[in-house]
Amino acid sequence: MNRAAVGLLWIVFATAPVAGQQDTTPQANDALLLQRRVATVLRQSTKYYEAGDYQAALDRLATLQGASGQDLSVLNLRGAILTKLERYDEARELFTAILTTDPNYSPAAFNLGHVKFVAGDYEGALQIFQNIPRQDPSNALANFRVLLCLQALGRDDEAGKIAAGLTPVGSTPAWYYAQAMIARKSGDEAAARKHLRVARAIYQEDGCKFFDETIETVKF
Repeated sequence: MNRAAVGLLWIVFATAPVAGQQDTTPQANDALLLQRRVATVLRQSTKYYEAGDYQAALDRLATLQGASGQDLSVLNLRGAILTKLERYDEARELFTAILTTDPNYSPAAFNLGHVKFVAGDYEGALQIFQNIPRQDPSNALANFRVLLCLQALGRDDEAGKIAAGLTPVGSTPAWYYAQAMIARKSGDEAAARKHLRVARAIYQEDGCKFFDETIETVKF
């Protein structure tokens, strides 16, 4: 599942009343039904997203109208879909709008950083990705993105320091992917491929998926 969608779906579910503590007024029942509908549509849209049917995912989200259509989780997933459709300007506007509403909404910040990166705004992407680990130090993917931004800006020494600060025995393949991109940038494609093969053997497809998607956008 798309990382941003996962985090935002968790927020939708977490805000539902706990069993035994529900407000049974008509207004509360209506709100609960709306929450459930939003969560259902998000699941359905995410399923299309994961299958690569981005237009179907977008069409499913379009069934949410009014306030439910402006839910931050809905907007963020819509922006992620638009990014896959390479409608970058629209995606950027959505992520920026989310962050205007909630500046600490890190999934939208991550996605905005991605849009800036693929558009060639490496400095803008770097500023965003550097801020995410301050809020979430365990976000290895954001740290890896910092490394890629530094490489794209020609700041290879700083990128090397990021790679050196990672550990090869971790919960993510960040170390292996960092070593691979350091090798690739230096022209050693054989070493890069070796690191990637080891990462995929250890962490399997699910563990490497987001890192693989990240390096697809990198051009040296």
